[in-house]
Amino acid sequence: MTFGVIRVPVPGGEIFATRRGAEPVGLPPVLLLHGGPGMGAEYLVTLVEELEGTADIVLPQQRGLEPSPLEGPRDIETHVADAIAVVDHLGWERAWLMGHSWGGLLAMHIAVAHPERTRGLVLFDTLGALPDGGRAALSANLVAKLQPSGRAQLDKLVALQESGDEDPTLVAQMLTVLWPSYSYIYNYVLPPSPLRLEVPLPDLPDTMASVEAHWAAGTLEHGLPGLNVPALLIHGVADPLPSSASVDTAALIPNARLELVERSGHFPWLERHGDIRPIVEAFLAQNVKRPAG
Repeated sequence: MTFGVIRVPVPGGEIFATRRGAEPVGLPPVLLLHGGPGMGAEYLVTLVEELEGTADIVLPQQRGLEPSPLEGPRDIETHVADAIAVVDHLGWERAWLMGHSWGGLLAMHIAVAHPERTRGLVLFDTLGALPDGGRAALSANLVAKLQPSGRAQLDKLVALQESGDEDPTLVAQMLTVLWPSYSYIYNYVLPPSPLRLEVPLPDLPDTMASVEAHWAAGTLEHGLPGLNVPALLIHGVADPLPSSASVDTAALIPNARLELVERSGHFPWLERHGDIRPIVEAFLAQNVKRPAG
């Protein structure tokens, strides 16, 4: 699969994005938002491959990791502004917002802040719109599913962190140990190699601080019920991020469609390869001509 490179000027540098081949003609425009926060976007190339030919998919790397800017705020407002800058640069009047995990939460924030730029939502195993979005259960479920050798590795890394070890790779090492627990079948989905995670800026709060502030303020809880765009939420039943995150979120969005995928964890397009494309393709085809608001 070949990708074209897109560079979008934003405060502090350029947002780096990729697009499959030349600009497709007649396909719905999709901005694909990766998870994390602060993870390398490249793990979603497999989802782009799964959906090839269904949409014009552009995958930006969010700020905080090269080649996008490393400096500047990493709050919700800045991520939203960066996404809209990409949509503007592409000349899209409105875009479908597709997101995975944290990227699903970001997609909802973009839609609530800019409904006039949003055609619809397609969210995979999204972090929930209501506090705490399923995060506490996610952490507990990941640890509980670890095999003994993995738990021993994790305990050593946590002890190093608690001792004040400032190794910037510690978080990535811990996530690599936990990664097998994301799958329905333990260790079925392997972590990206290398697993790239952003390094926090010492003088600025991280993205999750902003997420928690918006949860407390009820930004999505109050904003989603007024959102008049089609929405599809797909969630693996065996995801350690509980499906209640998507169930509760879908209940906030008028006429949202929810698909719970059996025998799937956090990456349904990999664990149920070939089953997710028809769901997304049919949903886009059904709603592509529908006016948004």
